[in-house]
This record gives sequence, structure tokens and C-alpha cells, in this order.
Amino acid sequence: MREDGARGSWRKRLERYSGRDWYHALAEHAGGEFPPGAADPPRALSRRDFVRLLGASAALAGLGACVREPDRKIFPYVDAPPEVVPGEPLHYATAMTLDGFATGLVVESNAGRPTKVEGNPDHPASLGAAGIHEQASVLQLYDPHRARVVRGGGRRSSWGAVAAAFAPAALARRVGVRGGGLRLLLAPTASPLVGTLLGRVLARYPDARVTFYAPMVSAAPNAAARAVLGAALVPQYDFRAADVVVTLDADVLASGPFNLRWARDHAERRRARPAGSLYVAEPTPSPTGTVADHRIAATPAGIGALAAALLRAVQSDARFAARVGTGPLGEPPLSQGERAWASAAAADLAGHAGRSIVAAGAGQPAEVHAIVHALNAALGNIGSTVWYTPSALLDAGDRERDLAALAAELRGGAVNTLVVLEGNPCYGAPADLALARGVRAVPNSLYLGAYADETARACTWHVPAAHYLESWGDARAYDGTASLVQPLIAPLHGGRTVAELLAVLAGEGTTSAHDLLREAWRASHGDGADADAAWSEALRRGVIAGTTLPRVTPAVRWDAVGRAHHALLERSTRPAGGLEIAFVASHAVHDGQFADNAWLQELPDPVTKLTWDNAALMAPALAARLGVASGDVVALRLGARTLDAPALVVPGQADGGITLAMGYGRTGAEAAARGVGVDANALRTWDAPYAATGLTIARTGRRHALAITQAHWSIEGRGESVLGQRVVRPESGGAEAPPVAPARKRRPLTLYEPPAPPAEGFGADQWAMVIDLDVCTGCSACVVACQAENNVPVVGKEGVLESREMHWLRIDRYIDGPADAPRFETQPMLCQHCEKAPCEYVCPVGATVHSDDGLNEMIYNRCVGTRFCSNNCPYKVRRFNWFDYNAELAETERMVKNPQVTVRARGVMEKCTFCVQRVRRAQMAAQLAGEPRTGPVMTACQQTCPTRAIVFGSLTDPASEVARAVGDPRAFSALGELGTVPRVRYLARARNASVAAPGDSRRPTEGDDGGE
Repeated sequence: MREDGARGSWRKRLERYSGRDWYHALAEHAGGEFPPGAADPPRALSRRDFVRLLGASAALAGLGACVREPDRKIFPYVDAPPEVVPGEPLHYATAMTLDGFATGLVVESNAGRPTKVEGNPDHPASLGAAGIHEQASVLQLYDPHRARVVRGGGRRSSWGAVAAAFAPAALARRVGVRGGGLRLLLAPTASPLVGTLLGRVLARYPDARVTFYAPMVSAAPNAAARAVLGAALVPQYDFRAADVVVTLDADVLASGPFNLRWARDHAERRRARPAGSLYVAEPTPSPTGTVADHRIAATPAGIGALAAALLRAVQSDARFAARVGTGPLGEPPLSQGERAWASAAAADLAGHAGRSIVAAGAGQPAEVHAIVHALNAALGNIGSTVWYTPSALLDAGDRERDLAALAAELRGGAVNTLVVLEGNPCYGAPADLALARGVRAVPNSLYLGAYADETARACTWHVPAAHYLESWGDARAYDGTASLVQPLIAPLHGGRTVAELLAVLAGEGTTSAHDLLREAWRASHGDGADADAAWSEALRRGVIAGTTLPRVTPAVRWDAVGRAHHALLERSTRPAGGLEIAFVASHAVHDGQFADNAWLQELPDPVTKLTWDNAALMAPALAARLGVASGDVVALRLGARTLDAPALVVPGQADGGITLAMGYGRTGAEAAARGVGVDANALRTWDAPYAATGLTIARTGRRHALAITQAHWSIEGRGESVLGQRVVRPESGGAEAPPVAPARKRRPLTLYEPPAPPAEGFGADQWAMVIDLDVCTGCSACVVACQAENNVPVVGKEGVLESREMHWLRIDRYIDGPADAPRFETQPMLCQHCEKAPCEYVCPVGATVHSDDGLNEMIYNRCVGTRFCSNNCPYKVRRFNWFDYNAELAETERMVKNPQVTVRARGVMEKCTFCVQRVRRAQMAAQLAGEPRTGPVMTACQQTCPTRAIVFGSLTDPASEVARAVGDPRAFSALGELGTVPRVRYLARARNASVAAPGDSRRPTEGDDGGE
């Protein structure tokens, strides 16, 4: 989105009308094409004049409800590729990496334009699902703010000039024959090709040094594994086999390298054995915490104390005492609530030994990870629900080559040439390293990056980086499974890959990434017909068979565990000074690499519902003590560093500490990211990159507007008629128990009955959707998928502040219970496609109508923007297009639009259509094939959902999953008592009664089925 685009230009145009009468506004809007003599408003408007004006402005009803699109040239194919059929998209398998690990994807291409990303069902990291970053990555491909030209010394240059300047002959003169003055700084990667090329570079320059860094890739997990397990091993989890899961500041269901897989496995386990329990301890509510059966808010230091308490409790159990070879363990100081949580979790773990999992977040210190390894070993989980593999990352966690050592070399003048390959370390490095200053001091520096960002400004050379959808390469998933990365489009701006830069340094010239990858393939698979067939199969499936890393069964070094426990105990008993602060990845923009992605900037946070900003999250009790309210700007002081940030009060936040998301406060060339939020890296230090103590907070007296969507179009306060009756499963001591189902009410009274659907033809299918709230994490992947599929526009922070966000699908978040220990509920809310839709009765032009197959349809050509339908919708799921948000998009931004869906102009209502374009395509395919029934149809939200919480299909097909789900005892309709008879049903949330929140007043009573 351009800075002067939809976020500002329409507002300025509207302001020109303010203070003037409607007549002048209409005359200007019409371009002066009124009848002669009508340039000025008449003093007395006669009936004849009124009719004349009405005839001239008939197309301008509602000040632009129908707008004539500008003419655009079209260019036909002269020689169309044989695989391209007009109107038929193609799909290609590829992979996207984040923090070094790959997620397998299948990308849709329309006439050579990648337009939609889906998960690859064959890839172990996705299993057909895709998260918010994968879904939104296609928008970043077309970002008009991407770097477009090579620059050297502040002037425009060329790829050939770069290749000449960094060829071995020229490079050796600067760094020496052995490369003593050469340093390479890379984003973490598990690419086999990059590993091979790095080996060739180091073979040519043996004294060169390589450093890997990304803000959210911590060295602590590998340090703990080396100390406790003897090698840099990473834990793998099987949540399908775990009856009890305990996470310590680990958002395993919505973030991390394998979160899509783990969310799917956890949901399958919950469906098969619903009596299991999920215990979560975390400083800030996360998607994993909101679905927990038993959650506690704890500061970062409190997490360590809870880990120590869990290990001590397991050692105290006679069944496991002999397995914990640490000697007597001390008891950490815990509050009453923390002690109760730790006791309950330890008892549940002990009761499910061998069928449980304990996991820690990457941001936790090495001592916590050491305790987690010990707990899984003592409980007998290793080999059952937990196993280990070697780390797939290259040189992961090597302390001799960390960023602090490199920064010291830069400051000391020991580096002549620095090559930075992707990432943005000058922004993402902790402030105390002063990395940008050190990079500027290097005589020769090169940066391969997608944007002219903070690192590009510090380097003498900048080469545009290719997007992964423009690149050839390879990558590994968290479990080691390798994939080929293939492009769907030629580089839009001449971007290059890491492999191509390394090939130049290795003396292999300007070899293309494709040729480098083919050479590596021939080296590992041979040369011949079989190798070519394997290559084609790997490209088709997106997975290279047999590449998963082998399982390792390590022996635990209990002396190292004892030292870790002692360190945590000492840390928890040390006198606290000031507050604690936790630095976390933004759910939307991660560490800042997605900061220029408008889809993600406008995506509400799953818990806070904050958009276009970050804030200092604090507990209600802390806010009350400080006299601070949401939106107040506070000064955060940590040591000698100060940062002003707006406060946001969040129930469930740990008292005694705040949380600040990283990835904001950008100063590079990314226009959408510039000026959004504050830079958390200004407070971070290398010794405490993810949590620190000694924070003080002072009020500044200023206010900052926070664009929070929680109160927009809210239907909160209607209680169980919105969320349905919670199902509480009785305490069973581990045995399975049937759910306590609410009783059903009779069908609401009605003045007329809808006609029965025909046995065949267009109306034979009756489409419906069921959403299982028991497994929905509120991760918002469905929201971004809907936006990408249906060309939903972005309105900017100003639009969100005025409740004008355009999302067709929103995730409602509900909180009840005490502020320090609240209970969270999430509920996707979209057009309910009511059989008796209130919106249809009030539309004066018949723009919203009911189809024969049960869809509530929007006919944009009829809509004149009265908004009567929105006023009459009890669910508040219709959006009015106040401005033409697509009018001033850059040419590349237009390329992301789905050609199967209308791009709406201003002045019309928009809403969920059940992805009608997919429904109609499936119906036509069935008719052409002579099939008696339409085949399976997947909506965009259903297809991307990691937990498969969304089911869509025809109610008239008795074999369909949606028909079975509607008959589930937990099924209900939101606001069903209104008699709207929605086609969207929900399955009520189920909780384990043994860990139900105290004081829960919502018990099984007579429920409502919304018209069954």
C-alpha cells in the first residue's frame, strides 16, 4: 500500500467536501458534467430542475455507489504456453522458510501470477495448512517498496559490477589470500545448497568467519542440549500420543517452526481423547494459552521457578525418584497460585507418564530447557511422545561465531569486507552491540536484502534479494525433511539469491541459482534418467523422500541438570529490582521482516486485537498501581536506555512485568512500516535478549491512539446465546467420560417454511459450515486466507480507528473471570448465511438475496450503499466500502488480486460469500463430468485452518462431514433464539472439569440449538 494511497488520499478528498453543501460536492464528483446552467445551486429547486439533475447523476447514487472503472489495455498471448488455459489456475509446490526452517506450500498461479498460497498436504510441517505469514507472503512479492536496483557507493550499479568487485581475484587483494579480513553474516538457514556453497567459500578463504543471526532464533536451546544431552539436538513432539501437555512460555500451537503440525496433532488428540489436559504458564496470553485447560500468568523469572518446582515434585514422587540423578533439590519460592498450578501439573504428568509432553519456549534461558529435558526423561516420555534429532540449522548456536563477537571485530577494525546475506541485523540486533555503527566502519560491505532497510543504509553495496516465489533453492523443515524451492514468476526486480552471492565469493562466477541447484542434485543423486525422474517428482510433491533426520536417543547428564536447577533456584530467590520485561515476536510482523505487509499490519492480534502498532502490555493490577490506562504513553527505562511506548492493559498478563513485541519502529524504505510502533530493540541487550529485570515505568502525560478492533461491531454481552453452553467433562481420573451435552430447545416459531430443496440440479446441495470451538486457537490464519482469496482491501490505521476495517471474517475474543486469571474464548464470526436472513428483508434494491442452494448472496451491481442490511444484521458481519481502497494501488499490487473474484469499487456492502467462486467452479466441474452431486468444496478459511476446526459441505449429502457435525450434541447457533436459522453452526467449547477455573458459573443447563 502506498503511503499516499487508500490510507490518506480518500480522507483528503472527503475533507474537501466538509463545510460545503451536497450540491457542490456532487458537482465536483461528477466532473462538472451537469446540465447547462447547473454549475451553481438554484435558489429554489423546482421539480423540473430536480428531474434534470437526477437524470444527469443517476450513475452517482450514494456519491459513488457505482463508479465506472478506467479503461485499461489488455495484451493477449502471442504464443501461449501449452499448460496455460485461460481461466484455469495452475498449482506448484514450493517452500517458504522462516527463521531457517521450511514450511511446504502449494501456490496458485493465474496466467503467470502467483495469487494464493496454501499448505502442502505432503509436507510434514504444514499437512495442508498455512499460517498467517505464509498466506500473506504473496502480498510481499508484489510490494512496490521492494528494492529494485543494485546500488554501490550510494549510486546505481549492476549485478556485473558486484560480481567483479567480489570475485576471488579482487576480494583476495582486500582480505588476504586466506580471507582473514572476510566475514559473512547470514540469517539462520538449513539449506543443503547454502551449506555446500559456504563450504566452498571457506575452502577458498579458510580464515574467514561465518556468523548466523536472527532476532528470534535463540542460542539457549542448543546450549542446553549440548550441556544436558551432549550434542546440539532438538526435541520433536507427538501431540497425538500425549494426554497431558505442559508448556512453559511456549506458544506451540501458533508459533515456531512446526506449529502448524503441532496444532493439527493436538486437535486430533483432543477429538479422540477429549479428557486430556493442557497446562500453560506464560507471561502474556497467547493462542496456546487461550485454549489451555489450566493457565497461569507468570513473569519470565517465574517461569524458571515453576520449571524448578515441577522437577522437584517429580523427584519427590517415589515412582520417579530413582530416575532423577541430581541429588536433593531445593524448593523455589512460589506464590499460592503458582504452587497450586505446579502441584496439579506435576500430579497430572506423573499420572500420565510416557503419555505426556513438557515443552519450553525458545526465549527461555538454557536452564529452563535443561529442566525440560530432565522432566521428559524422568517421566519416560523420550521415545514415546518425545524424541530428538540433530539440529537442521547450519552451525546453530556456535558461541565462538555469535553476533557479539562479530560486533567486537567490527569495532576493532579487524574486518575489511563484510557480506550480509538476508535478514536485517542492523535493525534486529540488541542496541548495546551498536552493530550499524560497526558495519559503517567496514571499508567494504555488501548486503543482499529485499528492502532498502536499516542494514542496506549501513552497507556500501546493496543487491535486491529475490522473493522465495522468484527463487530456486532448497530448504529443510524442523524435522530435517528437505524440499525444493521453485519459482512461480521471474524476479520482478532482478533479485538474487543467497546461493548466487556465495557462488560469486567461491569463484564460480554468475552461475544461476537453478544451475547451482541442479549441480547439487546431480552430485547427490547421480546423472541420468532416474535422477531426472526423482528431480521431477521432488518438484511435483514439494518433498524429497527419505530426508527426515534420524532419531537420536541421548543420555541425560544429571550433573548438568542439577547445576541448572540450582541456577534457577538462586535466580528466583535473588532480591528483585524493578519490573521484568519480556521481548517477544509480534504475532503479525514477527521480528520486523513482515513489517511492510499491510495485510499483517491490519490483522488484529489474537488476544489484544491491536492493529498497526505495538504496545507495552501490562496487567490491570500493575496499571492501577501506576495510574496508567490503555493508550497512555509511558517511559520504559532499562539501565541507561529509555523508550516511550503506549500502554495496553491486558487481562491475564503477569503482574510484575510487561511484554513488548518486536518488529516495529522501522526507519527503512518500507513505507507501510515507517512510523508504525516503537523499536523494542532499543531496550534489548545481548546478555538479556528476551527478558530482563530492573525495568522502571514513568508516566509521560501523553496519549497515543491505539487501533483496537475488539469493540468494533461487538455482539459481546449476549452470553451463552453467542458462545453456546460450555460443555464440562466430569473429573474421571484419566478414564474417558462422555460429554455432558446441553438439552435442545424446539425450533423457533416462523411465519413460513422454506421450500424443500430439489432432488437434483442447482439447488440439490444445501451449503453449510460448522466450526469447532474446542480446537480453534484463534490464530487468524483463516482471516488472512479469506483476505487473499476474496480481494479484501486494507483501510489503514485511520480506517481501523473509525471501525472501517474490511475483514469478511473476524475472530471474536471473549474474556470472563477475574482479571488476573481470566478464561478466554475465541469464536470466528462471518456471515451466517441465515435461512431467514434479516438483511434480505430490508434491502431496497434486492442486492442481498438467497440462492437456491442456501447462500446469502451479494450482488454488487445492484447495491447502492444504503447500509440497511448492516443495520439489520444481528451478527455485524457486513462491511461497507467507504472508499475505493483499490484505486491507487501500484501496478504490482494489482497483480495479487484473485481474477475469480470481483474487485469492488466504493459504496457497496461486502461480506463472506462461502467462497462462492469455489462453489460454482465445483458445481460446473460436476455437471461437465456428469456427476450426480457436487464434489468436495473447500472454502479458503477451511483449507488453511491448522486444526481443521472449520468444516464446509452440503447438508443434503448424508455422507458429508458437515452433515454429521450438525448433529453433534455440542452444536449450536449463535443468537439462535432470534430465529434467523443460520447455516453456520458452532461446536461448543469443552473443558476438563478437574482443572475448570474456580468460580465458573457457566454450568451445563438447557441449551439452544438455534432452530434444529
